[in-house]
This record gives sequence, C-alpha cells and structure tokens, in this order.
Amino acid sequence: MNEQNPAVLILLASYNGSAYLRPMIESILAQDWGDWRLVLSDDCSRDESPAILAEYAQTYPEKITYYQSGVHFGSAQKHFMHLLSHFKGQAPYLMFCDQDDIWHSDKVRKTLALMKKTETDEKVPALVHTDLRVVNGQLGEIAPSFLKYSRLDGHQTGIEQLLVQNVGTGCTVMVNQTLAELAGDTLPEACLMHDWWLALLASACGHVGFLNEPTIDYRQHGSNTVGAKDAGSISYVSEKLKQNKMKAAFFATFQQAAAFAACYHGRMPDRTEALIRSYGTLFQKGKLARLRGYCRGRFWKQGFSRRVGQIIWG
Repeated sequence: MNEQNPAVLILLASYNGSAYLRPMIESILAQDWGDWRLVLSDDCSRDESPAILAEYAQTYPEKITYYQSGVHFGSAQKHFMHLLSHFKGQAPYLMFCDQDDIWHSDKVRKTLALMKKTETDEKVPALVHTDLRVVNGQLGEIAPSFLKYSRLDGHQTGIEQLLVQNVGTGCTVMVNQTLAELAGDTLPEACLMHDWWLALLASACGHVGFLNEPTIDYRQHGSNTVGAKDAGSISYVSEKLKQNKMKAAFFATFQQAAAFAACYHGRMPDRTEALIRSYGTLFQKGKLARLRGYCRGRFWKQGFSRRVGQIIWG
C-alpha cells in the first residue's frame, strides 16, 4: 500500500463468499467517515470471490487493496491473524470484516470514537467491540441485539469472565496497533478463535471497551461457521447440558488459558498472570476441586443454562 497510511485499516477475509461480498463491500464504501482503507484477501475460493475482490480493487484503487498471499489458511482465525500480522504497521487502528454481513453507515466512526475513549495511551493495548443486529439471509430481522438474543453482557470483559467465555464478536472488533504488535505473528493451536485471544490479551495487558449498540447486520445463513443462537430456547439449553460437548468445550478453555499464560509470561500484572495460570491448571484437578476453583477465581459463564452446564459438566 503506497498511499499515506489511513487512521483505520479494515481487513476483510473471504472464502467462497461471492453471494454476499458485493453488498458487504458496498456497505463499507457507504461509511460516513472516510479516513479508512480496505484490504481484501481471499483464501483460495472456488467461486467468483477472487474476481469480485479484484474488480473492487481496480474500481476503487484509492480506497481498496486486493492482497494475494498465495497461501491457503483453512480457517478464519489463521487468515485474519495473517492479515493482522502483515498489515499491523500500516495504520494505528485495525478492524476485522467478515464477507457476509452489512456494516451500518456509522460503524467505523462510532467504533473509532469508542476506541479513542478506551485507549488511555497509544502504547497500551486496547480492543473495542459492539453489539450486532441479527438478520437472516435476506436481511430480515431475527433479533435487534445479538447479545440480548445470546443472553450475554458485552460489558463483562474482565479476565475472569473472558477466560471461560468470549463476548466480543470479531466482525465488530477494532484493535490498536500496540495490541496488534503484541499479538505476534501466529497463534498457538490451543487458541479457540482470534477474536477471543485478542480480547484476552487486551483484558490482561490493557483495556477493553464496549459499545452497547449494533453497528452491523449479522447475517445468518446455512454457510455460517459461527452464528447467533437463541440462548433462551429449549434446544439451546438442551445442547448446553449435553455431557460430552460441555466437557470438551470447558477443557478447551483450560488449554487456551495455559497456552496464553505461556505466551505472555512476564508481560502482564502478576495477579492477572496468576489468575490465568490458576484457570489453566483446572483440567488437572478433580470435579470438586474445579468447582472450588471456579468459586475462588469467579470463573463463571453468563446465563443460567450455561452456568448449570458448567456446574454439572465443567
């Protein structure tokens, strides 16, 4: 990118998303705040996605770059982390963009305003996230608030809460350059998702901010890798109380915590590191000891059904 660095760099990762890419990109072009650039990257799609990305980069060269890595990442988290690592020095703030949503016209402006309030010092890692409006494939509203629909509180971003449950959705996230630098180039295998890992890093070493307002239409369709779930439905509660799934999910969070503590040893407050290490060792303990650990560390999931599942199977 030869142009002067923008204030905000938006990273869009696509894979077989040709059905939704045009309206997504058009919603970025329609932003009411203009100091941004968009990087388009494709993960070896088999549909028309690469041609669409190339077309937009050719049509809007002053705003859009089509980056071709030549690598097949195979997952959203690896793709996004590659982009973050590659472009982190080219803007003070970076945003992630999925291929199938619609950004509200004030998304960049409002997210940046929140970042400016959250970032007490540009040398301190910071991450901000927002709520989402849940829509179907044709953009009909399913729920006005993703977080209420999911029975989550986006303000609950203390390290105790984030170790056991992520509340930040990647397509609403903005990070500052300091956090991007601290994140490094690759994620350990134990990392569950890039947005979760980055939220942990911001909470442990810096600041997390939340805007209790949707800035995006979060499209739900048959190809979603991760989607919105009605956390009050009988089917959701039933799913959360299944033994094998719950056990595997909890043990994965223990492993992620242990990997995080190993990666950032000595780069966070001693109390925070001790708390993370404590959670990361719970998989080694028996059931009663784990429950005592949850109580002592206040490592509790949000929502009644999730917490019941944690007590029974966690």
